[in-house]
Amino acid sequence: MKDKVFVDSNIWLYAMAQSADALGDIRSAKAKAFLFGLPCPRVNSQVIREVCCNLKKKSRIEEAAIKTYVLAWYQNCEVVTSNVEQFLLASQLRQDGGFSYWDSLIVAAAIDTGCSTLYSEDMQHGRVLLGQLTIVNPFKD
Repeated sequence: MKDKVFVDSNIWLYAMAQSADALGDIRSAKAKAFLFGLPCPRVNSQVIREVCCNLKKKSRIEEAAIKTYVLAWYQNCEVVTSNVEQFLLASQLRQDGGFSYWDSLIVAAAIDTGCSTLYSEDMQHGRVLLGQLTIVNPFKD
């Protein structure tokens, strides 16, 4: 059985955003290859909202592309819904774990849905939470 994984918005943004430099192109290629290698990653609506907002705002992606991306998430990923347990766990993570508001919601969704790995570039690589979830930066050498 494959481990359940959750992918944070920053990884999706690297794969989808248009880059303005060579370093961005390299990171984009790595993110795309990484994501294509995952059989059915989990995301929540927060990730979808963050990515779409940033694609529209910063990369000026057309609305038709946004629709295509949204459909692809629902076809190729498991999109998990928020619930009261996640919000309460997120509060505890902020209180005890030093997470920001938005990061705590991502972590709580990953834990609540039984994921063993949370892929994120901007959280503490290697940190294990509740003995269940390990944060992994897929770009770390």
